[in-house]
Amino acid sequence: MNFQEYLYNHGFQREDLLARLAESLELGETRSKKMETAYNAIYDVLKADSVFFSKVDFVVYPQGSKAIGTTTKPIGKDEFDLDIVVQIRDFYYNYSSSEIYNHLIRVFTDNEVYRNKLDPKNRCARINYAGDFHLDVLPGCIIVENEDRLKVPDRELVSWTSTFPKGYSSWFLDRARDVRQPVLLRKAFSDFVSLNEAKAEQEDLPTENIYLKEPLKRAVQLTKRYRDIFFSEKPKYRTSSIILTTIFAQFYQGEASIYETIDNVLNRILEHYSEYQQLFENRGVYKRIKVFNPVDPEEDFTDKWDKDKEYYFQFIAFVKSYKKKWEQLKKGDFGIAEELFGSTRTKTILKAQLEDFARGKTDTLEKAGLTILTGNNYVDTRGNITEDSGYKSKPNRNYGGTELKLNRGIPSANPKNHVAAYIQKHHIEQNFPWLWTMVKDGKLLGKGKIKPEGCKKEYELLVEYDINRSGRKERVFVLNDSRVKFGQTPHLYPGNSLCLYYPKDLPLYLDLNFVDVIPWVSEWLVMYELWNKYGVWMADEVKH
Repeated sequence: MNFQEYLYNHGFQREDLLARLAESLELGETRSKKMETAYNAIYDVLKADSVFFSKVDFVVYPQGSKAIGTTTKPIGKDEFDLDIVVQIRDFYYNYSSSEIYNHLIRVFTDNEVYRNKLDPKNRCARINYAGDFHLDVLPGCIIVENEDRLKVPDRELVSWTSTFPKGYSSWFLDRARDVRQPVLLRKAFSDFVSLNEAKAEQEDLPTENIYLKEPLKRAVQLTKRYRDIFFSEKPKYRTSSIILTTIFAQFYQGEASIYETIDNVLNRILEHYSEYQQLFENRGVYKRIKVFNPVDPEEDFTDKWDKDKEYYFQFIAFVKSYKKKWEQLKKGDFGIAEELFGSTRTKTILKAQLEDFARGKTDTLEKAGLTILTGNNYVDTRGNITEDSGYKSKPNRNYGGTELKLNRGIPSANPKNHVAAYIQKHHIEQNFPWLWTMVKDGKLLGKGKIKPEGCKKEYELLVEYDINRSGRKERVFVLNDSRVKFGQTPHLYPGNSLCLYYPKDLPLYLDLNFVDVIPWVSEWLVMYELWNKYGVWMADEVKH
């Protein structure tokens, strides 16, 4: 038994999926190295400044998601931002706020490397690495000796404002470490290793790093990803990362799993929100959740929610949407993870799970699914998926549930074709003898039973092929599984015939060989059983 099988058998596969999804949101090694190089260069260029920075004692350190371990890859063209602090170890009242800010801008303006990358902001200097990431460099001075609470310049206020980035990082990390029980996947990993050693089994162990990060950090990463998806059409009202991170940390109560953390925090947000919503709906009194900086209670992270209430309403809409989809995940519908965290990403993670599950085994459902996913598989005479023998399966994409009005078909002026059915019958008899066929009035009719290796069930199938029909020529039905039902199972047409390919992928008149469709039936059945087991349709597909 390998670790993936151990997790599945103990009901931990959902948690493993969430951990892998969150891990996949981490910055890649290439980007991390680029950012690290750019980050280190900031100190060097400031230290070389003969006018100001070489004459003061300062230190540079990261703040925000990088400091607390909740970084998330951006979606699309969004750039990742790295927030860094230039902390001058001198009292703020020895300088004016504009003096500190202007020295920082001057250094970057005078430097050939940074001049064209510089974008001055209200409190910081932004260094843009176009299409990749940007650094927000925040200068500040200490308030009290030997403490890290800072005053930073605010150009709009023409004064200083308080901040405490190290204090916030420490607060969040303390909250993340405060797990009331051993972290679920860490314990599962430890138990599996002990079991593995006890049985003296020799097999590759999984990457432990996936399971080391605390549930709160993973929950924040995943929540930020759904935030990005939810607000993709209304970016103006996108809830900021600092608000989401703070709310999750405040409502976190030491849950030992990512799943429990997200589930319980969403419930607590909505419970907290309901009191305010009733006031607004019943009496027209606008109150809202206020999110204060936990290490500086005078700073309200959500103050702009008063200036524009739509920020608050969109935040609540986001939480409700998140909660609704999360309830589907709770019921075992892993397919909803595609909507929460991205279809391609979810399938990639599930494929990795399948690879772990199938390692060292033969004739499993996972093995068959992985062979199909290579796009280079065959189907033998008994309907089994193989790597190198049988009938070569042609490329296809499962389509999703509505008949397309293609206006394709044999022109009506032509006489009916009665020969094609006999040609296809001959091909099927040679390659797929499990399917008994007959020709009636120019139509090919067939019936047979098939159980691809790895599948738990033998399926009874009814097929029909009519070259003279407009649009799709074939109809394929599963007769002995009542769960194969339109509206409940993916990739069925009304009437419960199987969606085996995307019609628009085919040439004019949809004149494919019906024998080429038969391997896709085996593939559909394997993907159907994987969908029943994991909740995601793993094959290439076109959703409608």
